[in-house]
Amino acid sequence: MSEGAYKPFRWFILATLIVVVAVQAIALITPAPLIGEIIKTTGLSAGEVTWMTMGTWNLFVAFAAILGGPLVDKFGFKWMYIFGMVMIGLGWILMPAIGGTFTGMTIARAVQAIGGGPIMGAGVYVSATCFPKKERAMVNGVLGAAMGLGIMIGLNLGPASMAAAGDWAVGLRNLWPLALVGIVMTVVCMVGPKVAPEGAGLENVDEAAAASNLALYKRAILLPLTWIATACVVIASWFNQAYNDMTPGYLALDPPVGLGLGAAGAGSIASLAQIGNIVGCLVVGIIVERVFKGKARPALMIAFGAMAVGAALILVPGVKTSQVILTTVMLVTVFFLGWINASALGWIAKNYPAEITGKLGGMAQGIGIFGGLAGVAAGSAALHATGFYVVSTMIMVGVALVGVVVAFFMQTHKHQKLESTAPESLASSDR
Repeated sequence: MSEGAYKPFRWFILATLIVVVAVQAIALITPAPLIGEIIKTTGLSAGEVTWMTMGTWNLFVAFAAILGGPLVDKFGFKWMYIFGMVMIGLGWILMPAIGGTFTGMTIARAVQAIGGGPIMGAGVYVSATCFPKKERAMVNGVLGAAMGLGIMIGLNLGPASMAAAGDWAVGLRNLWPLALVGIVMTVVCMVGPKVAPEGAGLENVDEAAAASNLALYKRAILLPLTWIATACVVIASWFNQAYNDMTPGYLALDPPVGLGLGAAGAGSIASLAQIGNIVGCLVVGIIVERVFKGKARPALMIAFGAMAVGAALILVPGVKTSQVILTTVMLVTVFFLGWINASALGWIAKNYPAEITGKLGGMAQGIGIFGGLAGVAAGSAALHATGFYVVSTMIMVGVALVGVVVAFFMQTHKHQKLESTAPESLASSDR
């Protein structure tokens, strides 16, 4: 396949990916800053509101990502983007009607999560079918950056929309045009030119090709490298969810439990940390290709090691007593966190047959979300048992160190090649 044969329209496709993924992230996070208001109007407990808004999303999006992967491979990313945007928009529209009850909000959030799942798996497919090999790590880095950008926007957009509407449910309902933007851009992708050479555009394959793809997928999941790459995503998700969910409380709560920075101080530092994550996602593709010559293993090992050190440092007196140093440490920590998914998923996009990347990407992302749930559960249990954040933080450190060991085995061997009906197959890129 000629690398030079890819057409410039692929950059509009990348812009569409950014918008769709960001809208999904906005849908994920917008209820989080509104939990206090939802508690006031519904009379439900904090635990109930947290579960029906955030827990429901994480549960359903995990299954939807795994089950949506084969649909991405069969129908292509464009139809999955439209499906996802329709479901997310519908969930927002339902908020004033049913969002005020536990069952109603659970349904609305499940609808949105079911739409969000296939979007997660589609990113690997887009990079594999619309971009040359040398750009695929970059595309998956942009995917991570779009997720971070959406979270940053959502944390501010939720309260702003509620204030403008005078009601949290109406404020969430008024976000539906964001999904419409994603739909319109995806339709433009549908009518736009094909960007890849013959063999890379693998949408709407016939039955014989579908059977061949299923056989390839079955062989792929028997390769150790498939599960090593997936394990990297799982560990990163564990660390990410634990870090993002636990650290704000550690920053905000009064001593001796926390650092006593209050909600405003914690929010300011957390926002800056997200900027570090976005930058990390954007630059890792360049680093992998130019510094590590396309090899994911060194990038993954360095990133996991830096995450372990960064998590431990927030407990050190000289760090936690200085907001400037603390902010810098957190920003650098999530900068390296942004490397993981981009490197692991980019490696899948580069080295596996393009016709199964949707399944593999959806599987990795979906299983990864369960890792995130485990991270939150472990950290919360440790906090509940001890009353302090020390054990919770050391769990994160330990998980990151496990990631270093797992990443060490991220290398391709000749006997692990996977032949494809497409011109590209698993190659010895990380030997």
